[in-house]
Amino acid sequence: MSDSTPELDQPKLSDAISALRIRDFRRFWFAGLASNSGGWLQGIASPFIMYEMTESGAWVGGSVFALMLPMAIVGPFAGPMADRLSRRKILLICEVILATIAISNGILWWSGIREPLVYVGVNVVYGVANGYALPAWQAYVSDLVPREYLMNAITLNSTQFNAARAIGPSIGGVVLAVTGPGWAFFGNGISFLVVFATLLTLPRTPASPLAGRKDSQLSQFLKGWAYAKTQPTIMTGYLAATCVAFLGGPLVQVHLILFVENVFKVGEFKFGLLMSTYGIGAVMIAPWLASFGSRIKRSQLLIGSLVLYGVGELLLSVTEIFWIGVAGIFVVGCAHLIMATTTNTTLQLHVPEPVRGRIMAMYLMVFTVGAPLGSIIQGPLADKFGPRSVVTGMGICFLVATALFAISGRASTYNFDE
Repeated sequence: MSDSTPELDQPKLSDAISALRIRDFRRFWFAGLASNSGGWLQGIASPFIMYEMTESGAWVGGSVFALMLPMAIVGPFAGPMADRLSRRKILLICEVILATIAISNGILWWSGIREPLVYVGVNVVYGVANGYALPAWQAYVSDLVPREYLMNAITLNSTQFNAARAIGPSIGGVVLAVTGPGWAFFGNGISFLVVFATLLTLPRTPASPLAGRKDSQLSQFLKGWAYAKTQPTIMTGYLAATCVAFLGGPLVQVHLILFVENVFKVGEFKFGLLMSTYGIGAVMIAPWLASFGSRIKRSQLLIGSLVLYGVGELLLSVTEIFWIGVAGIFVVGCAHLIMATTTNTTLQLHVPEPVRGRIMAMYLMVFTVGAPLGSIIQGPLADKFGPRSVVTGMGICFLVATALFAISGRASTYNFDE
C-alpha cells in the first residue's frame, strides 16, 4: 500500500468502516446486505426442500451443481460485459430477473409442485442471471470509492456478504419453521427489489475505455486469461479459491443439512442457527481484519485462513455434539472471511482497470465451478460413507494444500507490493 495514506499506515479500530463514510458506497453496501440476507433465505430453503423431497445427499449436491455451474458457463461473457458496459445497468437488469425467478420458486412451492427436477431447472435459470450479476457487483465497488479506500471497501463488501450469512439463515430457520419454504423464496425476491431501488438512486458510472471495442466478448475474455496466466499473484489467488471452493464450498451447501438430519438430529431452527454461525464467525473477525490486517503479510493471512478452514472442518466432523459443531462452523466462517477478503483485495489492487471485470469474473468462475463440482462428488460420497467421513477427508486435504502453498513459495506472491 502507498505510504501517502496515513490512516492505513497506523491502522486502528475506527478504520474498519472508513469506506462507509462515502455516501454512495454506504447505500450500496446496506442494499447489498439486505439482498444477500434474502439470498440466504433461499439458500437455506433450497437444500431443505430438496432433502424433504428426496432424502438424498446426491440430489442436494445436484441442485447446487445446477445452480452454480451456469454461473461458471456465462463467466466468459459476463466478465467482458462488466468491463465494456455500465456495471450499474447490468445490475439493474439482473436484479429484476433474479427477483422474478425467486418469487416464481415460492409460487411453485405454494402450488404444490414437489418434483425435484422442476426446482433444479429453476436453479439453472437463477444461476445464469446470477452469473452476469456477480462480476459486475464485484467490479462496481471500485466505481464507488477512491483507490485509497478500495482495500477497506473490499473488506466491507466481503463482510457484508458474510454478515448476510449470519442474518439470512437465522431468519430463514424461523421462516421455515413457522411459515414454510414458500415465504423464504418470496422474501429473497423482495430483497432483490431493494437493491434495484437503491441502484436507481446511485450515479451513472462513466463509459468504459473498452465500450467501443468490436471484437467478441469471448475474444476479450481469452485476452484477459492470457494476461492472468502471466501474473503469479493472480494464479495463486485462483489456486487458493479452488481449494476453498472444492474442499469448503459443499460444507454449507450440502453437508450441513446432512449433519442436521443424520448426525445432530435437530430441527429447522437449529439448522438455521448452524448455517448462520458461518456468517457470525466472519462478521466477528471482520473488524480485526479491516483494522489490523494490513500489519500482517497477505501471504501469512492466506496460509492462516487455509489452516483455520481445515481445523474448523475437522472440529465439526469429529463430534456428534451440536454445540461443538457450531464452534467448528464458527472457525470456518472466520477462515472464509480472511481468505476471501485477502484474495479479493490482492487481486483488485494488482490488476489494471481495463481487465478488472474479466479477472474478477475468472475468480468467481473458480468458485462457481469448484463448489458445484465438489458438491456433486461429495454428495454421493456422503450418502455412502456418511457426512462426517467426507468432511474429515476435506479437512485433511485443506491442511495438505496449506503445506504445499507454504513450501512451494506460492503464498509469497501475495506480497507483490512489499
